[in-house]
Amino acid sequence: MANYKTRVYNDITEMLAGVENPTPLLRLNRTVGYEQTQVYAKLEWFNPFGSIKDRVAAHMIADAQEKGLLGDGQALVEPTSGNTGMGLAMIANANGYSLTTPLSNQIPPEKRAMLRFFGSNVEELEDDL
Repeated sequence: MANYKTRVYNDITEMLAGVENPTPLLRLNRTVGYEQTQVYAKLEWFNPFGSIKDRVAAHMIADAQEKGLLGDGQALVEPTSGNTGMGLAMIANANGYSLTTPLSNQIPPEKRAMLRFFGSNVEELEDDL
């Protein structure tokens, strides 16, 4: 079980925002010239991979699990190299699902490497468009 006070986690999914681990808010005191106005910034980079898409990926998988659409050994496919793909790779890996990400061979090698690092099976496709 995560200790949110010391920020010690046993599993990367424990870092996701929730009731006991809310995404931090920061009051921006010098951005608006009106005393009665308060502006806050939500610090989404506190998500496991620094994106709100981590939370989207976690909810997509949790919803599919609750509906009985995912079972042991289930394979997932997501054609993306963006933050959703990164989040899905992390969440799928943590839950024991395989993820395949078909994507253009024009995607930067760093993104392909990160998807592989997070456990995705990257299928590079020719992109002649």
